[in-house]
Amino acid sequence: SRHHLRNGFPGKNDSLPHEEPNNLEGKNESSDQCDTINLSQVTEKEKKTVEGASVQAQDEPNDATEIQTELKKVQTAKDESATAAKEAETAKNSAVSAGKGLDAAKEAIKTAEAAADEAKKEAAIAEKAAKDAEAAEKENNLENVKSQVKIADEALKKAKSKKNEAEIAAELVKAVVAKEEAQKASDEAHKAYDKAQEAYTKAQKASDEAQKAHANVQQASKTKEAVETLKNNAETAANKAKEEVGKAETAETGAKNAKDLDEAKQKATDAETAAKDAKKEQVKAEIAAEVAKAKVAKEEADAAQKKAEAAKKIVDKIAQDTKVPEAQREAKLATQPASKATEAATEAGKKAQEAEESSKEAEEKAETSDAVKGKADAAEKAAGEAKKASIETEIAIEVAKAEVLNAEVKKTAQEAEKDATEAKEQAEKAKAAAEEAKTHGEKAEKVGESTKAHSDKAQQENKNAKDASEEAENRAVDALEEAYAVEAHLARTKNAAESAKSATDMSELEKAKEEAIDAANIAHQKWLKATQAATIAKEKKEAAKVAAEKAQTAANVVKDKAAKAEAKKAETEAVKAAVEARAAAEEAKQEAAKVGASKEPQETKNKANVEAEATGNEAKKAEDAAEEAKEAAKKANEATDANVARSEADKAIAAAKKAKKAREKAAYGLLKTKNQYVLEPLDISPESADNITSKEEQVKEEMEDQGDEDSNEAEVEEALPNGSGAQEEDVNLEMDDEEEVEEVEENVATNQQT
Repeated sequence: SRHHLRNGFPGKNDSLPHEEPNNLEGKNESSDQCDTINLSQVTEKEKKTVEGASVQAQDEPNDATEIQTELKKVQTAKDESATAAKEAETAKNSAVSAGKGLDAAKEAIKTAEAAADEAKKEAAIAEKAAKDAEAAEKENNLENVKSQVKIADEALKKAKSKKNEAEIAAELVKAVVAKEEAQKASDEAHKAYDKAQEAYTKAQKASDEAQKAHANVQQASKTKEAVETLKNNAETAANKAKEEVGKAETAETGAKNAKDLDEAKQKATDAETAAKDAKKEQVKAEIAAEVAKAKVAKEEADAAQKKAEAAKKIVDKIAQDTKVPEAQREAKLATQPASKATEAATEAGKKAQEAEESSKEAEEKAETSDAVKGKADAAEKAAGEAKKASIETEIAIEVAKAEVLNAEVKKTAQEAEKDATEAKEQAEKAKAAAEEAKTHGEKAEKVGESTKAHSDKAQQENKNAKDASEEAENRAVDALEEAYAVEAHLARTKNAAESAKSATDMSELEKAKEEAIDAANIAHQKWLKATQAATIAKEKKEAAKVAAEKAQTAANVVKDKAAKAEAKKAETEAVKAAVEARAAAEEAKQEAAKVGASKEPQETKNKANVEAEATGNEAKKAEDAAEEAKEAAKKANEATDANVARSEADKAIAAAKKAKKAREKAAYGLLKTKNQYVLEPLDISPESADNITSKEEQVKEEMEDQGDEDSNEAEVEEALPNGSGAQEEDVNLEMDDEEEVEEVEENVATNQQT
């Protein structure tokens, strides 16, 4: 080979002279190359080596042919390995898809997955061997090519083995799935049998009820016999489906133990056949159950229709007898369900007939029971509607009764509430009269007038009116609570009606009916209690009215006496205040004259004159107010109405306040007049001077702050002529500033409006 030739030159690794790189492998060019070598440049030993290489090159054409043959072998092994790996992958995917979500198939799927992975690995080994063989061929190395053929053949063998494992596992998955389907079909067949058994129980019940009612006995008995036959058919089919499950289980076991692929395929086919047969039996059982269900539905619908007719007669009577609009409307509406029951019974019979007719074709095909089930469901739905309509009619009777009670109890509660409101108004009048009597009684006591007997009378009648009002209110509340209760139980009957509309289960419908009856009965009891409470409320309203009138009469007497006594007192105090104010003004005038005759600055003299003049003005105000008080007191005394007397008394009090305020200002003016000249010429001791000064400052401060009149007048008292006590009997005339006077005047205006 070329490598032998090249390696014959010690230390030479590069290409020979005139040699094209990478263009020598696989070609028989050794002799030509030897001719181009300059033999004069090599040793004798190297010449011998070249000569030997030339001899060896003569055998290479035979090796090349064998290499090509081996290359074909390795390529074939590579291709077949890839095909085996692909088929193993297909088998794996089939197993995964068929057994997806099925726990029983997990192990077989894992086996298929593992086998597919191994086949893929072996295919990769074969592919690598082919590449390595090609590389050896380029080196013209026959031995290396042959060794890669062995590797590829071994990989192919293993790949085919793993492909077989994957395909067997896939068949096992089919068997497992088929067994599960057979089991499911068997379960569904037994469920269908249970439905048929349930239908038979209902048919028996319908037959028994027909015999008790002596109605349609023959028809009910015939239905029961037909349903019994259907029940037996469903049972037979369910048992056969169970047998097919046993066959499928046996096939599954055979697939697990299969020695080759053909056996596994056969077992999988056996399992699938058993599953198909089980499904056929399932369909037969379901068809029998659905036909049985349809027949029972028709029977129940007919019975419900007859009950609805009987209820309709009662509803019609309520519509004729009642005069309450809500009850009449409800009774009229109740006739609708009866018609609906008739329509539903007709529909149930029609669908039951269709279900029986469609069952024959469905049994022949044995593919699905959906067509029969659709008809049976429709029949059952119609029967349910007939039952609902019947019970809705009966519930409507109870709703109508409750509507009548509710309308009546509302009126009763409204009357009781009106009576309680009137009783409360009378109690408020009595309370106002009692408060008035108390207020004016206290005023009368302060001015020496006793009104205790009349005040006590007003208080007692106030209590009587209050007690009567509270009792009326309590009874009205009772009546209202009972009315609410009636309304609540009316709502219960309506809720029961709504429940019946939405219910399909017979137990729920019967429960709704019982609820309506119970609610209507309780509503009647509540109506009776409300009527009793309203009667008591009316009696207590009258009692409160009488008490209020008596309380007001007593209060008027107290008010009249107090007003006249207060007016007289106000007149006396106003006159007294006017006299004292005038005395202060005269003294201030004299004091101003003294200042004028003194050696005080002209400014001081002018201030004294101003203060003296202001004091005189206040005295005039006091005298005018006293005249107002006299006039008001006279009118109060002559009044025959307590409100008129009160109004005039308030005028007198307001006038007295004005007079007293003017008197206080006059006293203050006197003090300021006295303070306009020095103290020594007046022969006043330092202690007295300090006292006068402090009095003036205190009075000024209290006047500005509108302080307490008692303290204020106590300070001003010493400044008045002769030190007369201006406050000895100022009873209930405490107000000491313009705001309080204005308040009194507002009271006067209010009383005048009254």
